[in-house]
Amino acid sequence: MDRVDCMRAFVETVRHNGFAAAARALDLPRSTVSKQIQALEDAIGVQLLIRTTRSLRLTDAGSDYFEATLDVLAAIEEAEQRARSGSGELRGTLRVNAPMSFGVRRLGPLLPRFHALHPQIELQLVLSDQQEDPVRGGFDVTLRIASLADSSLIARRIAPAPRVLVAAPAYLQRAGVPQRPEDLAEQAFLGYGYLQSGVSLTLSRGAETRHIATSGPLHANNGDVLAAAAEAGLGIALLPTFIVDGALAAGRLQTLLDDWKAPPISVNAVYPQLRRLPQKTRAFIDFLVAELAPEAAAAPR
Repeated sequence: MDRVDCMRAFVETVRHNGFAAAARALDLPRSTVSKQIQALEDAIGVQLLIRTTRSLRLTDAGSDYFEATLDVLAAIEEAEQRARSGSGELRGTLRVNAPMSFGVRRLGPLLPRFHALHPQIELQLVLSDQQEDPVRGGFDVTLRIASLADSSLIARRIAPAPRVLVAAPAYLQRAGVPQRPEDLAEQAFLGYGYLQSGVSLTLSRGAETRHIATSGPLHANNGDVLAAAAEAGLGIALLPTFIVDGALAAGRLQTLLDDWKAPPISVNAVYPQLRRLPQKTRAFIDFLVAELAPEAAAAPR
């Protein structure tokens, strides 16, 4: 069997954690995918996958081979792209993962412009508020809004993502306007994440830093849900301005403790460590920097 086809079958089987799902992704019979991986193991003389009736898992050798195979397949795709470069057009499929709110509010409106620049690139956008693994998920680039410290991936900062404390006027009339960070401990705080109890909020003003234990009626892993709850008067939330700028302009929300800032976060493009970043991926990231960095610079702080 063709070695490259076998490598693709192996990668998709790992990404989808099963032969059947990999076969659907590759549009091949399940038996063919299974035979391709068996042929690959026979050719290199090493077991790559441990098969059970319910799941698959990589052997140690399989884990190393998986990482190396990603480089090989990326290099093949890049070579093919460069061979076509005489046409002046980038081609291929680009798989992008992004948070739900950011994808809908900021990324979605930009995609037609990217398509106009690169009409031969097929974009596959997956929106999720989970922390997806770009490698296992098969994504060319994952957008994360955070302060990153994961050295196993490469990250490029796209633009800052300033956050503000917000609440509805009706809530503040009922609960009172906090005058200092410590007052937030007595307020209903709407937290981001899956936590079942309170969270510690850090705010800074110049050299001063405060750590406040907060609690409240709602925790959610989606900023739009928290913004809607804040507008409904459920409590105070710390949210990126790209989510709440419309509600602030309309007066449905107002900012609090404007002199105090949460730790800075940014929009980051995260991608696997490859020897050569594919041209289509680089073009997409460069496009986002060109579009979003000026927008962030112009936004009110």
